[in-house]
Amino acid sequence: MKRRVPAFITLLILSVALYSQNDQVVCNLGFTFKISNNPNWGNNEPVVTDITPGSPADKAGLKVNDIILEVNGNGTYLKPAHTIMSWFMERPSEMSIAIRNFEASFKPMQIAKDCRLKNALNETQLAPVFAFYSLEDVQERKFTIPVRTVINPDADFFNYRTYDFVPSDDSSQELDERINSIFVRALSKLGLKRDSNDPDFLIQTFYSFQGNPMYKADSPTRGTYSGTWRYDLRNNRMVKIPVFDPVQPVRIEDVMFDLEFGYRFYDRKFTEPGKPMLVWESEVKEKLSDTYGLLDYLEMNLPLILLKFPNPGSPDKATYRVNHLRYNYTGISYDLNDLKTVVSVDAGSPAARAGIRPGDVVLRIQGHSFNHDAASLTASYRRFIAETMKYRDPATKYTDSNGFQNAMYWDILHYNNVSRELNDKKRYKAGFSYLFNFNQYIDWSTPDMLDIEIERSGEKLSFQVKPVLTRHSRVLVE
Repeated sequence: MKRRVPAFITLLILSVALYSQNDQVVCNLGFTFKISNNPNWGNNEPVVTDITPGSPADKAGLKVNDIILEVNGNGTYLKPAHTIMSWFMERPSEMSIAIRNFEASFKPMQIAKDCRLKNALNETQLAPVFAFYSLEDVQERKFTIPVRTVINPDADFFNYRTYDFVPSDDSSQELDERINSIFVRALSKLGLKRDSNDPDFLIQTFYSFQGNPMYKADSPTRGTYSGTWRYDLRNNRMVKIPVFDPVQPVRIEDVMFDLEFGYRFYDRKFTEPGKPMLVWESEVKEKLSDTYGLLDYLEMNLPLILLKFPNPGSPDKATYRVNHLRYNYTGISYDLNDLKTVVSVDAGSPAARAGIRPGDVVLRIQGHSFNHDAASLTASYRRFIAETMKYRDPATKYTDSNGFQNAMYWDILHYNNVSRELNDKKRYKAGFSYLFNFNQYIDWSTPDMLDIEIERSGEKLSFQVKPVLTRHSRVLVE
């Protein structure tokens, strides 16, 4: 935890340099790719593996698992990664690509490049650095679902764009229809469409929800487990659920219910009558610590499980990495070397409209001093984390993706105390807390405007900037 601020700032600068215009400028596209060796999806072609929220690629509509067919008119099939990367550099301000996915066989798009000075840090990069001001708004989480997946190696998933469901028995029809509705919502986000007349594949589900006969309500170890956090895609937040962590041992008498759920995709078109061809099968078995209905479980977990399609990763489990970011955007990029000089201001941004310019030196934001040298800023931020831990809620404790085991949200009963601590200017250098001051525990009055004082050519000026509350979320599965 002690190395978080300086180490992370250095990492940020290295990660965005996808294309260099000269020694002082880096241009960011905002996505990563790998040459696929998956025989079912984009074999020997570049497949998008990650999209940076808010980046040029994100704004252009590029998505994870898109197959890149062309870059600036050059075909990518069987081309090495370094050759494809060299095509990214052919044009100074934009790049044209063509992609294939479940929605389109060939879709061209233009991606503009976000070019900035190499020493510039923007607010999207700074917010995760100062995450402990507001863990509710900046989260990097990791969790596992024990999904076992079996795949037909001869199936070309690109052939499967529409689906329907295997008919249900009368006894389970109502439940099956509710489960099917979850499939429809989740698969539509992947670009797949339901077609009851002529589907490419059929979905069959199977499930079991049984009470454990060995369960003991008075077990001395019941209630000693930490619980399991998973990401709820419906409202973009982590939620603790009564499911035992699949990677930790559990005593059988502490298990209240055993839950099993699975689904199969059957090829409907390229198969012999009476001999359905299995394309994909996934099954999960979970142990529950308390009452948690099958539909409640599936509403949260089935959309996550379906993210394994069409790139399954591990056949025995699914590991998820969640990045959730909410912050105040003004459009200012700061100098990495002194963190108070404005290096650039995004065109049309709130700061640009207010009149802030490159070269301005920030003196104060919301009354907080911006005399930020790296050593004193790092020391005060560490002190803030340590000294305000008493105001956090132990019931929300989790281990973040950096391995810090005492990450906790603020206790709602201590919001006023946290705000008072941050505004004690003698204790903490809290200048960058403006990124989260829409929360009462940052600024109890939660103002809509930011008061920014700057120095320009020896003259002190004051500006009022109305920030834009910006949200980014992404979930990657391995």
